[in-house]
Amino acid sequence: MEDEEKNILKTMLKEAVGSNPFSDLFGVTMSDKGCLLCGRAVLDALEKSGIDLAMVGAIGALSPSGVPLAMCCMAAARERGLSVDAFSMDFVYPSLKGPRVDGKDVVLVDAWISDLGYIQTSSLITLTERQELELDWSIVREAGAHILAIASLVAGSGEEEPPAQLELKDVNTGETESMPFAYAFSKKDLEG
Repeated sequence: MEDEEKNILKTMLKEAVGSNPFSDLFGVTMSDKGCLLCGRAVLDALEKSGIDLAMVGAIGALSPSGVPLAMCCMAAARERGLSVDAFSMDFVYPSLKGPRVDGKDVVLVDAWISDLGYIQTSSLITLTERQELELDWSIVREAGAHILAIASLVAGSGEEEPPAQLELKDVNTGETESMPFAYAFSKKDLEG
């Protein structure tokens, strides 16, 4: 992603966030101007964290606000000559919607993954308690996918830099695993 494109996207995200502690970012991820920029930014963040994009078979949305971002990533991957499916969590019943993921290497995405534990909505995955994230991670693993990383367009709350790794516990087996966490922008980046 070119610096000019990254600056355009940063400006769009700043406008969408404003002074709010959280935004679903739909105004950016669902816009014609923002779609490919969002996808490129997340793919670049994944590469920067060491993920080989050629291995990624699918991108999964962790929340409703992650669904358009998964589509943005799918379009940006296609632009790079990669074939990547998208899927989402079923937000009513713990399961997956979309193409099968068994045997695939996948990345789980959300528009904004925050560390503000007091915000609990169906459009936000939090890093504080991690129950939502660990449940979704466990469901995807149980479906037979190998999860390469967790990624978001925006991360954190501006208080401190988000972690590069997440320790996640499988709710079914109790196993823990360290998972790369890639993000295009921190909340702090959008405040400057």
